[in-house]
Amino acid sequence: MELSRTIGTVAVVLGVVLAAGFAVGEDGGSVTKQATLAQATPTQTEAAKTGQAKIEEREAQRRVALKEQQERKDAFERACSRPLKTDMDFDLCRNAYKRLQLTQ
Repeated sequence: MELSRTIGTVAVVLGVVLAAGFAVGEDGGSVTKQATLAQATPTQTEAAKTGQAKIEEREAQRRVALKEQQERKDAFERACSRPLKTDMDFDLCRNAYKRLQLTQ
C-alpha cells in the first residue's frame, strides 16, 4: 500500500510540474530556440542571410517597379490632361495609355 501511495504522489507531482511548464509556454521554448541558434552551423546562418538578401532584392525590385509605374502614370496624365486638338496629341495620349496598361 505504501509503495502505491508513493507512486501516486510522484505521478501527481509530475503532472503539476508538466502543467506548469505548459502554462509558462514560450519562456521555456524561446530559451531552447536561442540555444539552438547559438549552436547553429555556419551553413545555417548563411542560409538565413541568403534569405534576408533575397527579401531585400525583391523589395528593391518592387520599389523600382513602383517608380516606373508612377512615371508612366505621370506621363499619361501629362499627355491626356490637356484638350486633344490634333491627331498627334491624340496619338501621344493613346501611346501613354497603352504603356500604362502594359504594367497592370
